[in-house]
Amino acid sequence: MTGAAATLTPPMPVAHWSEPETIVVDGVTLALRRGGVGEPVVFLNGHWASRRWLPVHQALAERHAVIAPEAPGFGASELPSWIKGRDDVVLLLRDLLDALDLGRVHLVGYGLGGWTASELAVWFHDRVRSLTLLAPFGLRVPGHPLANIFLMNPAGFAEAYGLLDADPALVAGLVPGVATPADGGMEEWAHRYGEMGAAARLMWQWRYDLALDHRLPQLAGRGLASLVVGGSDDRILPSAHIARWAELLGATTATVDGGHAFPFTAPHRTADVVASFIESLVEVPRG
Repeated sequence: MTGAAATLTPPMPVAHWSEPETIVVDGVTLALRRGGVGEPVVFLNGHWASRRWLPVHQALAERHAVIAPEAPGFGASELPSWIKGRDDVVLLLRDLLDALDLGRVHLVGYGLGGWTASELAVWFHDRVRSLTLLAPFGLRVPGHPLANIFLMNPAGFAEAYGLLDADPALVAGLVPGVATPADGGMEEWAHRYGEMGAAARLMWQWRYDLALDHRLPQLAGRGLASLVVGGSDDRILPSAHIARWAELLGATTATVDGGHAFPFTAPHRTADVVASFIESLVEVPRG
């Protein structure tokens, strides 16, 4: 069932916040936002920037029907105790597609959401029309480690993610600082702490899955069209990861100016890259 969510406390600052719909899937209340018309594009969030209909969502929705669910433990989505890993999230997302009566979708994932999107495509490839990964986590590339987001100093988030030179209207409040009033104070910081706990359930012990080295090429063999997009100055995810994802998937690649936060600092360019890829596709064989 779907409907308006209960009254929620918006993030502070409130830029881009919108009240979500909610839907109960497998007994779990999930929040989602959507807009636009056309072929369905499901956009999976990373480990931050929840509770918002962001400019990148809106720009993409001008060309396609965008559904942006919040992963369990993020935003207004519940985090039940039985969710212990990404496999549980993948199954929940599969059931969400059923609950929304979506057939094959164009799947877009950012960061941690890219990792989840790739696994959803691996296990339920018949539900995925195309796969677009934006600065995805999930691979081990020797000599080029992913930054450990759990050890980062909160005071350095803005610099690390490439937000310092961004348009403040685009990025206000996306990454809480050190609990100052301007950043929403302790309430906002506590919410962010909870979301990092949700992310830790999915990638605390291992920030990669070696099985993907074997599984991702199978998607290429099934004819799945895929695109991997990186930021030109990403300090979280080395560019070698973009190349490795593309190699394993047989994917095309693209680069957007900016750091790890490029979908938010360059939303229109990012949306254009994604939408143009989707619109370039011809019907591919179903596996």
